[in-house]
Amino acid sequence: MKGWSLLLWPLGIALGGLVAFNVSAQVSAPEPPSGMSSVHMWWYLGRAGGFVAYGLLFASVALGLAVSSRVFDGMLARPWVFEMHQFLSLFVLLAMLFHALVLLPDPYAQFTPEELLVPFASPYRPVPLAVGIIVLYGSIVVSASFYLKGLIGQRGWRVLHYGSFALFVGAMIHGILAGTDSGEQWAQLTYLSSGLAVLFLSLFRILASRRVSQGEKRAQAPTAEPTPAGR
Repeated sequence: MKGWSLLLWPLGIALGGLVAFNVSAQVSAPEPPSGMSSVHMWWYLGRAGGFVAYGLLFASVALGLAVSSRVFDGMLARPWVFEMHQFLSLFVLLAMLFHALVLLPDPYAQFTPEELLVPFASPYRPVPLAVGIIVLYGSIVVSASFYLKGLIGQRGWRVLHYGSFALFVGAMIHGILAGTDSGEQWAQLTYLSSGLAVLFLSLFRILASRRVSQGEKRAQAPTAEPTPAGR
């Protein structure tokens, strides 16, 4: 199973990237200055890469919730789901870096490395871009926690993973406010459906935790000893 997952997931992600690239390329980019080519290859790649990174982050968060709430138990093996969750948390970093750094060669955008990697350094939509940069660094911390679990402990690991919800919300805010495709219906449906899915899985996780806690309390509750007859 592990070998197949390492082969199939990158293939599926690459396919999704091509689809996103095609869709994004059909939407006109901002008008370039006079004398500049209207073909914005780097701009299209950056936009498509942003949606691929967002999709990977959504999948990672959804699988993490699925592991903790056991929503896929009986359908998928828990070790496989956890493995995919860990794999995606690392792969999403590559997609995020690609989304940001692929804009460096774009002669129209003319971003500098500092503007793409330092919050509030860019004059172009500084707040949404800063949110995206913070999400990138937060994702690095969360991904590193998989390998530092022995040092930070189970409680610290959980606290860091709870931050994934904030990262997902931040990525959504970044995409909606900084993305040039946010007004398109397909983009709005993407953000809406993924947000509702994470909300549903979060509520399911809360209910599942309460059910487990109640079951443990009942199991630990002392049972009344029977009263001898005649007393």
